[in-house]
Amino acid sequence: MKNCLSALLALSVFLSIGCNTKKQANTSDADKRFATFENVFLDAYWKEYPSQSIQQGYGKYYDELVIPDSASFAHHIAFSKQWTDSLHKLGYDQLSDNNKISFHIITNQLESDTWYMSVFKQQEWDASIYNISGSCDYIINQPYAPLDDRLKILTRFLQHTDEYYKAALPNLHRPTREHIELSIMQNQGGLSIFGVVLTDSIQASHLTAAEKDSLQQNISKATKAINQFVHELKAIVADKNYVFRDFRIGKKLFTEKFKYDLATDLTPEQMYERAVADKHFYHHKMFITADSIWSKYYPAQSKPKDSLELVQMVLNKIQLNHAKPADFFDSLTSQVYRLKKFVIANNLFDYDSTLAPIKVRYMPEYARGFASANAEFIPPYQKQGTTYYNIDDLTLYPPEKAESVLREVNYYSSQLLSIHEAVPGHCLQGTYNNKRSPDVLRSVFQNGAMIEGWAVYCEGMMVDNGWGDHAPEIELALGTWRLRELANVIIDYDIQCLGKPKEDIIHFLTKECFQTAAQVEEKYHRATVSQVQLCSYYTGATAIQTLRDEYKKKMGDQYNLKDFHEKFLGFGSSPVKYIRERMLQ
Repeated sequence: MKNCLSALLALSVFLSIGCNTKKQANTSDADKRFATFENVFLDAYWKEYPSQSIQQGYGKYYDELVIPDSASFAHHIAFSKQWTDSLHKLGYDQLSDNNKISFHIITNQLESDTWYMSVFKQQEWDASIYNISGSCDYIINQPYAPLDDRLKILTRFLQHTDEYYKAALPNLHRPTREHIELSIMQNQGGLSIFGVVLTDSIQASHLTAAEKDSLQQNISKATKAINQFVHELKAIVADKNYVFRDFRIGKKLFTEKFKYDLATDLTPEQMYERAVADKHFYHHKMFITADSIWSKYYPAQSKPKDSLELVQMVLNKIQLNHAKPADFFDSLTSQVYRLKKFVIANNLFDYDSTLAPIKVRYMPEYARGFASANAEFIPPYQKQGTTYYNIDDLTLYPPEKAESVLREVNYYSSQLLSIHEAVPGHCLQGTYNNKRSPDVLRSVFQNGAMIEGWAVYCEGMMVDNGWGDHAPEIELALGTWRLRELANVIIDYDIQCLGKPKEDIIHFLTKECFQTAAQVEEKYHRATVSQVQLCSYYTGATAIQTLRDEYKKKMGDQYNLKDFHEKFLGFGSSPVKYIRERMLQ
């Protein structure tokens, strides 16, 4: 608390002087005060949340590990209140448009932090939040410093891991079974970080014998603590008399989380109703497309009377065109290369070849169990490094599961996966965010609906501009992705707010959204260990497409798609509603 209070005291003196010298301060003066506030606030924030600072590449507090106990939780709440009070002493009306966006982002972050800690209380029921693996991976593998320095930081970071895990277990009051099982899997997977590769790095380093010994002792302490934590979680699962909390959070908490996580003026009910309406639209559109190529796949068979059955039968044939598990990785790597060429040739972005490289790699073990693919950005404060397109290793799957996943991400659908996760979706947006955003704040406090919405928007935008040559198969694949994204909203609300049973969700995803068995199982699992995040895709994409239509109308003959993309991405990962205000001025 001392560091926090010192920062606030220094800042309050500055603000007081600035405010009292001229009551009619101009925008430039207000922006200077805000810039000072932001710099001091962000440093204090990473001091308060050092593990988050690691993911952002803010190296000042890499070696600090906060012990998750009642004292630290209370400190987080006090921190948010103090900085919220300080923020609101600034003159909002005199700020520039960009800084008004930043003001809103900081406000939402602090209010959200308080809500998560004091109302949502995730620390009491979600065992998966207790995991040091991701932080250790960043400390070891990101090129922010020479190897020797990174290993010394790791030594200090691991000093108190035994205290960290000892404090974590008592926090859990009737946790959910689903989050305990996820925590067991991810913590066990995280042990691989301390394996052969790290051992080889230590041996190849220039650490002294004493430094190596200290590091090895702390690694042993950490792995022992992780194994003990996993052991105790397994004991909870094995206890037949244990009463677990329901993973469903209910309508009230869901609505509040929707507001904080997505930063939108829309309600969950409004998005739910729109998703249901769009479902019928895509059913009709996909039927027309599938009907047009029926004879290509079923030349001697009559068409079924049920339109959804016809679509499913055509998709069944298309899904047989897929890579082998051992070839899937190389296939996606090739797609990323071709996608880069496409966006340049079609003048869709001011693509800069000097932007950080995008690399396809197998998903780290500690990150498995949530989704089959994801993007991983260079930390915002870190100017060099690699943006990763992470893919789960399908050769590790049982044959039946691998086949089901490959049918889902078949030759056509896998292209949309690479558009969504890599180019021009998440990976490209992430590089823009770090290189061209006017404010690092937009990179460190990212808006999930903008990020996921952008990736979804890119799927349709690329197909509209000729990716896939408008083949009926790519159009059908896009239709299945659209149904998947709107279904995310429907099932998230159905499960978390309406309490619909698993059987109904499986039937809906299988029969009405044409999802494979593996996809349905993965999606249902995600809906049990997350809330609202599934809504971010469709909600964000809807807002972006609406903004593009409005911007096109505003610009008239001067409208240009690349211009829209560059202006939109120039605001960083801000909530779309604030970007809209600025672009339509």
